[in-house]
Amino acid sequence: MDLRGATALITGGAHRLGRAIALALADAGADVAFTYFSSPGPAAETARAIEARGVRALAVQADAADDAQVTRAVAAVRERFATIDVWVANAGVFRRTPLPQVTEQDWNDMLRLNFATFLIPARHIGPLMQRQGAGSIVALADVAALRPWADYIPYCLAKRAVVAAVQSLARQLAPQVRVNAIAPGPVLFPPDFPAAARAREIARTQLRREGTPEDIGAAVLFLAASPYITGTVLPVDGGRLLA
Repeated sequence: MDLRGATALITGGAHRLGRAIALALADAGADVAFTYFSSPGPAAETARAIEARGVRALAVQADAADDAQVTRAVAAVRERFATIDVWVANAGVFRRTPLPQVTEQDWNDMLRLNFATFLIPARHIGPLMQRQGAGSIVALADVAALRPWADYIPYCLAKRAVVAAVQSLARQLAPQVRVNAIAPGPVLFPPDFPAAARAREIARTQLRREGTPEDIGAAVLFLAASPYITGTVLPVDGGRLLA
């Protein structure tokens, strides 16, 4: 994919999947801006890795669920790069919450950290892309949005809300802006994820392996640069949904 001359913004781009997506976009030739919440060290390292690929980087500290901070971050990106051609909504958290233990705070946290982090930036970036006359939005959902898991009800609900918002925005922002989502499967398990559960999830994929951050980066590039795809949720799960 050739994105030379484009500017990409990633909300939540300092480490893990966000870093892999940032580097994939940089490898494709895009200048890359990204937000981070509380990891200045990894953010600086990611910015250096982006610039080492011969493109420009900008790291902005911001809470993607805070309207004022998003406003400031978008303004900083536009001041540096003028346009935002690709936006990847990656900010979010993953947390197990069995039903007997679910609290009101769990519901609020999951909706804020996994849904508001998409919807609030969308309010700013979607209309901006419309005014530009073009743009591509890619949200990170989850296979759990399509086939919910036990013990993760608030998380699954928030990710399903992302899918609904993606499809609604694909209609609202057309024809200038394309809006799609990726639904990762077993990719980059959290460090505290139980080994037995990890082995079960990998065994349920058709490819019998864990996905890599680079697999997600490749999918982002595909959707970002595919001019006739919008409103789509692309599973990147090794066939996990077929199990």
